[in-house]
Formats: sequence, C-alpha cells, structure tokens
Amino acid sequence: MTLFDTVKHAVERSFTVNEYPCLHEQLGRFEQEKPFAGKQILYAAPLTENTQVALLPMIAGGAELTLSWPEIIEADPEVVALFQSQGICCYKQVPDVLSFDVILDCGGHHADLEARYGYVELTRSGLNYYHRLKGKPCLDVDSTEVKNLETVLGTGDGLLRAMKQSGYQALKDKKALLFGYGKVGVGICRALKAEQAQVSVVELRDRPAGNGVADWIKADDVSTVLAAVADSDFIITATGFGGVIEQNYPVKAFLESPATLINMGAEDEYGESFPEKAIENDKSAFNFILEEPTHMKFIDPIFALYNECAALLISQPWGEGIRQPPEVLVQSLVGRFCRDQGYNRKDFQVH
Repeated sequence: MTLFDTVKHAVERSFTVNEYPCLHEQLGRFEQEKPFAGKQILYAAPLTENTQVALLPMIAGGAELTLSWPEIIEADPEVVALFQSQGICCYKQVPDVLSFDVILDCGGHHADLEARYGYVELTRSGLNYYHRLKGKPCLDVDSTEVKNLETVLGTGDGLLRAMKQSGYQALKDKKALLFGYGKVGVGICRALKAEQAQVSVVELRDRPAGNGVADWIKADDVSTVLAAVADSDFIITATGFGGVIEQNYPVKAFLESPATLINMGAEDEYGESFPEKAIENDKSAFNFILEEPTHMKFIDPIFALYNECAALLISQPWGEGIRQPPEVLVQSLVGRFCRDQGYNRKDFQVH
C-alpha cells in the first residue's frame, strides 16, 4: 500500500469522519490542489493516533514529510513504526544539518533549523523561541480562537479523564492549586469546578471578574503560595513556561506537600530540580497517559489550521517575525466546530 492508503487505513480503524469534519474537508481540497507538491515539510507535533488524522491532508497534498515530536511527550511507538515502514524519517532529535521548506513546530524546538518559507508554531511556550526570528515568518496558531477549542475544552476534559484513570475518582471538595490562568488554566479550572473541586489559582495578573475561582493568589506573594501548597490535594501547572516552579519557589515545599503534583504544560514546568517520579507521568503532560490524550473532536480544528498555515506560507508572502493567520480562516473553523459538535462560543471563551 502507498503511504496515504496505509495512514488512511489506520485512521479509519480508530476514528469516524464525524470526529474530524474540518480535516476531512481539508483532505479533499488538498488532494485536488496539491499545495505541498515537492515541498519538504518537518511536522513536529506530538506523534499520536490523533496526529495521523492531521497528517492525511498533508500526505494527500503532496508533502514530503519528516516527522518529529516534543521531547517531553513520547511518541506512540506504533505510529512511529507505521511511518518508518513507509520510509518516512522519524527523529526524536532532528539533525541540525537538515533544512526544510516549512517547519510545523510544537514547543519551539526547531526554531534554529532552516525553513525556506517559514514556520508554524502550535504552542504558547514555543513562541518564546521565535521572538528572535529574523528574516522569516512564524504563524502563531496558539493565539487564535481556534486553539481555545483544544486548550479550554479538550485539555480540561483530558485532565479529568487522566485523573480518573489514575484512580482520582472523587474530586468533590478536593483542593486543587492551579498555576496559570491562560487558555489551558481556564479549561482546567472549569473542568475541576464541574466536578465540585475547590480551585485556587496562582497568577501574576489581577483576578478576572466573575470567574468563580475559590481563591486568587498573586504569584509573587510567596508566603501565601507556599501555605496553599502545603494545604492542597492537587497542584497543577499550566503556565506555558518551563521550570517556572523551581525558578520562583523553594522546591522542598512542593516535595513535602501531601499534594499530587501534575504538569499540564508542553514543557516541564516544575524544573530539573524536581525528580521525575515526584510528578505524575514523569513530568510529561498528564493527559498523555491516555490512549487519546485529547479527544479528536477538540483537536480537529486546530490541526486543520496548523495545516492551512503551512499552505499559506508557501502560497503568499509574509513579513518576518510572528504573524497571525487570517481571521476569516479562524472564524470559519470555529463556526464549523460549533455547528458540528454542538457548542456555543461562551463554552470556550477566555476573558
């Protein structure tokens, strides 16, 4: 079988078309238009069953693929084996002598590699590596409303499923201390509150009105933070910054806390001073203990945007530095998700 047929067969074993309507539409269009014909594409997203669905339109569109994945999230060995069996190079660390036409990045790990047309970055933390980018564009999908579908809805759902799979079934009245109240933090907070947990947030920003958080702690109020650390059942990081805990607080206080320590960031947000075994899932994002870390329906629109951005880099000129995808494209994907999956915009809005 061809690469396309092999991946398509694997996708059809695990998912129905109703779970990925945006990517399914894109698949048919890219198959006709061939936007990536002859182009070398580095696709560096987490390599899971879900990602196979996202790669189908790229393959149909003629992309000559190289695959990689963020170091903190191990690739699914069966998915790696499938692509390797079809002659696709899969790297845990991409050799720095390689160059590409477009790099689709996750976590900024490939910002130093050469990309002829530019880069697409999937995460907030990864954008930090692209602020110094000169002469090339980086399209930022994390700052769009589409990303809210994955981070607000999908990540909160994934955290709860991971907690329950790990035996943390009864969350009512449990005390959860959450570091970070961006899109991921908002989604986690709403998911935990739906389980009747008591959620306290550690943030530098002022408290948003009407968010229903049990307690709002300023991140630079170290004594109050440490008191909450000692009195929590769960401590969850969702700041978007690697090593943020060890850089701002005494590590010992967290290790001596009775709380279960959880990282929900793309990077190790606790830091190297913490032993791997002290954090659930050895510091990797906790929802990645699941066979499906984020349900396909939440990932479908963001991966469709990720792919569209790669095509846009090739088809039209962009100025250097971090750029935003066209808003008309963003709203088209958000609208389709709401129609197909039965959500309202207020369900994933972040204030």
